Amino acid sequence: MRACLASLAIAAALLGVACGGSDTASPGELEEAVVLARDRADFVLAEVTRAESKDEFLERMDAAADIIGDAAGGVDGVVAPERYRSDVEELARSLEQLAFDVQATADQVREPEFGGVLAGARGLSFESWNSVNRALTRLARSGIDVRPLERH
Repeated sequence: MRACLASLAIAAALLGVACGGSDTASPGELEEAVVLARDRADFVLAEVTRAESKDEFLERMDAAADIIGDAAGGVDGVVAPERYRSDVEELARSLEQLAFDVQATADQVREPEFGGVLAGARGLSFESWNSVNRALTRLARSGIDVRPLERH
């Protein structure tokens, strides 16, 4: 898992260099950035579901929050063409909120009075996850070849 995360981080750094600066990204560069952010978020959310203990679950939640936050920054760092700009800004904000929500949930589970919050839970739901998917769907309708986040 760490090798995959390291590879994703390197790819994100390289993409950031390619899309950085004050130049507007091409639609292809924008698509690469959006797909990378989506794939990073989706990968780490899937990894959370594979935890086999509460401690592992919380570690994966912490990692997911960090990586989703980095993905938000990667999208936010792209100067999108005007026709995509509002949807890209919404995607970056939604990813940042999702990162916050995932971290806040992990932090809350750590609190003794909330420690049993996971007992019997069949999953977690975040409005920010829906917001990310709404932004991805709008981008897809505008011609960016990207899928919504999967349910995990």
